[in-house]
Amino acid sequence: MDISDSSYQQICSARTVQSDQKGFFNEFFLEVKGGCSEKWLKHYFSQLKSNEARILSIFSDQEICDTVLGVLENVAPVYKLKDGLFSVQRRAQADKFNLLGDFEQALMHANLAVMRAPAKDVERDIDNGLSLAMAYRSRAGILINLGYGEAALRDLKLAASYGLELKGNVDYYIKMAKAYALMGESARSDISLKVAEKLSGNNISLRDSFDTELALIRRSETSDQPVVPTLTNGENHALRGASSLVKVVETKERGRFVVAGDNLKTGDVVLCENPVAACLSPTFAGSHCHHCFQRLTTPVPCLNCSGIAFCSPQCMGEACDSYHRFECQFMDLFIGSGMSILCYLALRVFTQAPSLENALHDATSMYENLCSHIESREAEDYLQRSLMAGFLLRCLQKAQYFGRRKSEGVNPTAVELKVGTALLGLLQVLQYNAHEVFEKKVTDQHRFEGSKIVYVGAAIYASGAYFNHECWPSVARYFVGKKLVLTTIKPHQPNEIIAENYGPIFTKTNLKERQRSLRARYLFECKCKACQENWPTIQKIEKQVRFRCPSANCVNVLKFPKDIAKEVRCSRCRKNVSLKASVAKMIQIEELYRRAAESMHNQKVQEAIDQFTEGIEAFFEIAVLPHKDTIIAQHSLIRCFADRGTTFK
Repeated sequence: MDISDSSYQQICSARTVQSDQKGFFNEFFLEVKGGCSEKWLKHYFSQLKSNEARILSIFSDQEICDTVLGVLENVAPVYKLKDGLFSVQRRAQADKFNLLGDFEQALMHANLAVMRAPAKDVERDIDNGLSLAMAYRSRAGILINLGYGEAALRDLKLAASYGLELKGNVDYYIKMAKAYALMGESARSDISLKVAEKLSGNNISLRDSFDTELALIRRSETSDQPVVPTLTNGENHALRGASSLVKVVETKERGRFVVAGDNLKTGDVVLCENPVAACLSPTFAGSHCHHCFQRLTTPVPCLNCSGIAFCSPQCMGEACDSYHRFECQFMDLFIGSGMSILCYLALRVFTQAPSLENALHDATSMYENLCSHIESREAEDYLQRSLMAGFLLRCLQKAQYFGRRKSEGVNPTAVELKVGTALLGLLQVLQYNAHEVFEKKVTDQHRFEGSKIVYVGAAIYASGAYFNHECWPSVARYFVGKKLVLTTIKPHQPNEIIAENYGPIFTKTNLKERQRSLRARYLFECKCKACQENWPTIQKIEKQVRFRCPSANCVNVLKFPKDIAKEVRCSRCRKNVSLKASVAKMIQIEELYRRAAESMHNQKVQEAIDQFTEGIEAFFEIAVLPHKDTIIAQHSLIRCFADRGTTFK
C-alpha cells in the first residue's frame, strides 16, 4: 500500500471516531498526542496487547495522564433545558394562527410549545405549573382542525395526565367528541358530547354548534405504514432474525459469513432483524422519533430535556426508562464533542441494556465474534479510540450509571475499567460491522423518479453483520423503521455466498478505485467475481449474453453464437450443443424486463417485482453475469424492494 493509500486509510478510520473536526474531542486528542513523545507512542503504547491495558494507560501513565485527567475532570451535563415562558409564547402564537385558519403554521408553533414546556409543577409561577398540559390541549384543538382525530385524542389524554383540570371543562369534552368523531367512533363521540352538554347546564345549542363545526373539518387520511415481511421458510434457530434457508460458515481467508443452506429463489426474504442497538443521527433529532426513527408530526418530548422528541408516549417511556435516563443531560455535550454516530452506538449498547452484566456480555460477544482488524491498527488509532472510550466512560460516571460513586475522581474502579475496556472494543468492532439506517424519499409526482435514499442513523445487527461484501450484491437491503430486511435479487445454490454491498459498486466505480476504497475503509482485498473478472462499469458492459452450456453437469460458459441455427463446440464437455432454445428464452426474458420497467413507470410496484423476479430467475437458468439488461433489472428490483420499506414525501 503506497503512502497516499495509507493516509486515506487513516482519514477513513479517524472519521469513524470523530465525524466533526470542529468538535472539542479532536482538540483533546491532538493535545494528548502532541504532549506525548513519538518514542512513547511507537515503542510503548503500540506494544500494549489488550484493550484493558490501553484504558489503564490513558488514566495512569505519566506520559499522558495529567492531560487526560485534566480534561475528563471537567465533563459535566450540557443539554437543552425547558423554558416555560418560551412555551407560553409559542402557545399564544399557535392559538393565533389556529383562529386565522392557518393550521399548519399553528401546528409548528404548538409543537415548539409542547417541546419546551416544563414538566408538571416544575415552573409553578408560569401557568400554575401546567404549561405542558396546556400546550397539549392547545395542540389537540389544532389537530382536530387538521382532521387528525387519533393524534388529537392522544394529546387530550396527555393533557389530562399532566394535570389539566377536567371538572367542569366543557371545551375538553367537546374536543374529545370531535376527535372520536374524526376517528369514526360515533358512540364514544356521542358519550363525550353528552358529558359536555351536562357540564354546560344542558345548553341546547351546543350539539348544533358541534355538528356545524365538525362538518367543516376535512378528515385527514393516515399514511400507509410499511409492512414487516415474513422470513422465507421461517426463522433460523441458530441465527436470530435470519431465514432457516441460510447458514454461517467460516474460512481462514474470509472469516465468518452467510451462505445459502438450501436453494434460494429471487425475492426470498433471508433476513428481517431488529438491531442489538441503534442510534438516530443528531441531525434528525427534530424530525424523527429518537427511539423508533419514525418521522414526527406531533412530537412527544422528554420531560427533562428539549433536545430530542418521540413519536408517542410509548416510545418516550421505553427510551426514558432505559438509555435516555443516562444520556439525557449529555446530549449537547455529545454533539459538541463532534463524536461519530458509531460512538453513540457504542455507548447505547450499555445505556439500553437491562443490566451492566448484560451489556458487558453483549459487548464482549461482539468483540470476540465480529471482525475488528486488531492486527492492522496503528498506535495513533488505538490512542484516539482509547481516549473516546475514556470520554464515554466519564459521561457514564457523571450520569450515575454505576450508582453514586464514593469519589468524583476520574480514575475508574474495577467495574468501570471493564466497561471502558468493552467500550474500546466496541469502537473497533462497530467500525467494520455497523449498518447505516436509511429511509426512501419519494416525490409527489412519482415513487421512483426523483426518489433518493436518506441516511438517518446507524445500528448494529447480530446476524446482519455476518453478510460479507461483494461489488455486485445478491440481496436488496432496506429498513422498516430500525428493522433490517435483506431480500435476494438472484437465485442461490446451496453454499453460495449471500452478499451485501458496503459501498463501492462495480456499476459505478472501476476496479482500482473500488479496491482502494475497500482497503482504506474495511482493510480487505475484495475477491468477488466482479473484481476477479474485472467487470466493466454499466456504461461499458456489452449487451451480448454469455450462455451456460446446456449439457447436463457442464459448468462452462459460451459466447453468443454468430449463427444460432448452428451448433457450437463446448471446450469443457467437448460436445456440440445448440443454443437456439437459450436464445429463444432470452428473448422472453428481455420482454419480461421491458414489461417490468413499464409497470415500475406506472408505479405498479408489486407487478414490477413479480415480473423482474420471473425474468431474473429465468436468466440465471441459462446465462451468467455480467449482462447489462439483467444488471439493470436487478438494480430496478432493489429499488422496488426499497419502496416496501420506510418512505416519506
